[in-house]
Amino acid sequence: MNITNLTSRVMLSTLNVSVWRARRFDTRATQAVEAKHEAKDIGRFNKRLLTEGATSYKEVCAIGNRARALFDSHSLDYDQLGVRLLPTAVYMDVAARLRALRDEFEIATEQFLADYPRLKDEAQVALNGLFDESDYPPEAELRKKFGIRFSVLPFPDASQFGIDLPPDVLKGIRNEMDGRVMSAVKTANNDLVGRLYEAVQHFANRLYGEGNVRLDVADKVRELSTLLPKLNFSDDPALADILAKTQAQLACYTGSQLKDDPLLRLNVAERAMEIEAQMAAFMGGSPAPFTKPAGDMPMLQLLAA
Repeated sequence: MNITNLTSRVMLSTLNVSVWRARRFDTRATQAVEAKHEAKDIGRFNKRLLTEGATSYKEVCAIGNRARALFDSHSLDYDQLGVRLLPTAVYMDVAARLRALRDEFEIATEQFLADYPRLKDEAQVALNGLFDESDYPPEAELRKKFGIRFSVLPFPDASQFGIDLPPDVLKGIRNEMDGRVMSAVKTANNDLVGRLYEAVQHFANRLYGEGNVRLDVADKVRELSTLLPKLNFSDDPALADILAKTQAQLACYTGSQLKDDPLLRLNVAERAMEIEAQMAAFMGGSPAPFTKPAGDMPMLQLLAA
């Protein structure tokens, strides 16, 4: 595996989604509950500062959640808190979709800020004696609490690390950086395989359980088998083989095909179990034992019926 090639195929990336929490710890309410029950340090009373009808606020949060889900699904684990690996193969698509979501987020935020005075009045009625004006920031301050910020940085490249240090010291630092790169690749690949493992395991369980077959049973596996090859920036051959087998042997069937053909379900479920074992070996473990869902007819019994 050529480290220089790796560093040109992936970036460090972060996504920060900021939203006003609309909750506040209430000391007086907490003390009142403790006094009533003659107890101390038994809990904390956190007020919801907006009512259930604050739909414009919910919309801002929903868009922020979609941005986070998009970023997390198209990036990989990295050994640093808050930072993920973003393969260059998906950067253009992810960046464009995040820009669109950021635009939606900003429009929704403006709508919420326009509704804010009314929503605060509704909360005052709902909270009654628990309402506290100081819990609600002025609009100018509130506006600063919302935002989506996406950023990327180059992946560490020891060959480009040139600083004024003795050669032996510099060589040691570069070797350490290369070691961290390889560790990061392993972490990222295990993240990638772990996602697929979970989906394939669920897929097999559904196929073995006659009563649980649904038309969308293959959707998650098909979605991942399309996305994950783009995230395989290391071109690991063992990982590529797993992804190719998943695509060719599992993701090629629709839920309708699987639902209508018991023999096909059994055959595909067996293939799924084989691929599960291959993925477990890749991650250095062993597959979890299969447990037939309670109440389902065993597939072999179904075929004999």
